[in-house]
Amino acid sequence: MAMPDKKFKIMSVVGIRPALIRMHKLLRLLDEHQKAKNYEHVFVHTGQHFDHELDGIFYEQMGIRQPDYNLGVGKTLKQQGGPQSFEYQMSILFPEIAKLLEKERPDLVVYLGDTNSELSAIVVSRHSVPIAHIEAGGRSYDWRMPEEKNRTVIDHLADICYSYVPRYREILLQEGLPEFRIKVIGNIIYDAVESFLPLAEKSPVLEENSLTSGSYILVTLHREENINEKTGLEEKLNDLIKLAKEHTVVWPIMPRVKATLEKFGLWDALKNSGIKLIKPQGYLEFLKLQKHAKVIISDSGSVQEEALILGVPCVVARASTERPETLIAGAGILANTNLYQNTLKALALPKSWDKYALNPTRQSPSVIIFEDLMDKIQSGFFKDSRSYDWLKSSRFVREAYGNFDSDNKKD
Repeated sequence: MAMPDKKFKIMSVVGIRPALIRMHKLLRLLDEHQKAKNYEHVFVHTGQHFDHELDGIFYEQMGIRQPDYNLGVGKTLKQQGGPQSFEYQMSILFPEIAKLLEKERPDLVVYLGDTNSELSAIVVSRHSVPIAHIEAGGRSYDWRMPEEKNRTVIDHLADICYSYVPRYREILLQEGLPEFRIKVIGNIIYDAVESFLPLAEKSPVLEENSLTSGSYILVTLHREENINEKTGLEEKLNDLIKLAKEHTVVWPIMPRVKATLEKFGLWDALKNSGIKLIKPQGYLEFLKLQKHAKVIISDSGSVQEEALILGVPCVVARASTERPETLIAGAGILANTNLYQNTLKALALPKSWDKYALNPTRQSPSVIIFEDLMDKIQSGFFKDSRSYDWLKSSRFVREAYGNFDSDNKKD
């Protein structure tokens, strides 16, 4: 008697709160259709974010189910009491992913984003497991950024790259990825904002912090290039303090940022500056804070995108951005320095930009991804995407296999 075919197994991997937020609808779709579509879905959290404020609260607020596996990377590092740097993070993550691959034997691993968690794609690729990468093709061309290195690696390991906008697709083509490996889907953050904004509007976060709609400037800073060097951080801090003399400035301060400010001797100046420092917020609370701000200052890519969708001008506190579409649309200003003057300019921006500038399909990106994955599974795409027959249109591939063009034959 013939044994039944093994069900195709999809493993989705997230590590931080923005990925969990963006993936919520796709995770639900992958869960709901397992029986009807005859596949299995395994949901994995690396544990890169593990504090309740940074992760646990989001399961509660958004009704996302608990993962099948939590690898506990961040918690393990904290318990060990040693360095929590990239190298130590990878020393835990890579073996844990390898063990999980051996146990679950997935046929496809799905990632979103460009954090350290997504670098576990290196291990997945070494096991010859196909990879789908959502958010592919974004480039800041700022090699100081850890995320720039991460996303470049992941894109070139992926069997299918889901790009938000046509510009990202063009970047990947210029980097040499074959066209069949790239699909434009629109920005998946639209699904999160659409799902959660009605819930967010019910939050009492404004009243709890004595704020009124349109009366304050919202700040978030967390990227290494902004907080790891004292001079640049102090310059930004002085501009924010100057703004706080004229406007209400609200800053949900992350524990890592506070620790850095204390290390540089800047915490007391901030604490006594008049800036309204509040605790890290849940996604719903923060979404409402964004919606009702008169301008946002942030180095977060997610915040930059959400601000455009919500109709709030954003000062992107970075030297470059992998999301220039928001600037092109007129929704923001890029400002690595002089935050004070650039914030005043942002306050005067007309709010007539196209709020679908990041979603040219005007459809649900999660649905597009899900349906495309189902089609590719059905057609056997993930078995063939690395085969010579699929790659031989490239002269370089043909030459590597000894098949030389007529004008370049072997002697």
